[in-house]
Amino acid sequence: METINCGSAGGVLRVGDDGIGTVAVSGLIVPSNFLGLAVLSMRAAVEHGAVALLYRNEAVAICSDPVSMTAAYPTLAPALRALPVALVINPAHAEIFARVVQRAGAAGLLRKAFFSEADAREWLARTVQAVSGNRQWWAARRNALAERSGR
Repeated sequence: METINCGSAGGVLRVGDDGIGTVAVSGLIVPSNFLGLAVLSMRAAVEHGAVALLYRNEAVAICSDPVSMTAAYPTLAPALRALPVALVINPAHAEIFARVVQRAGAAGLLRKAFFSEADAREWLARTVQAVSGNRQWWAARRNALAERSGR
């Protein structure tokens, strides 16, 4: 368990036996703390060996816009960009998070929003499996090409 504080918002990270980190977010999300909280959470999750991250944002208050919340997506470190992230939200946040997820996809990030934690966890498990399968396929392809070229 790790506590993450970032201005008026914060969270508690726990990494489960399945490798999925869960951050329960609370407080007020504003343009000045959204990315900071996200980066601190993702970095802590990666450091604790998480293969994916689930944000529980249902009880958080948001006073921001999708452009401010996602402006730095393209500048995230590769390890953070590669971490699949699911966002559990309440219906009042649906429109803003739909746009956040859309902007994440445009930046090449794996992000999806859900109203249910069970649905989010299922998506994360499938996504982690697909990403792992893709990495294995590329590794096998590189090995086969190296063998053909006599390396």
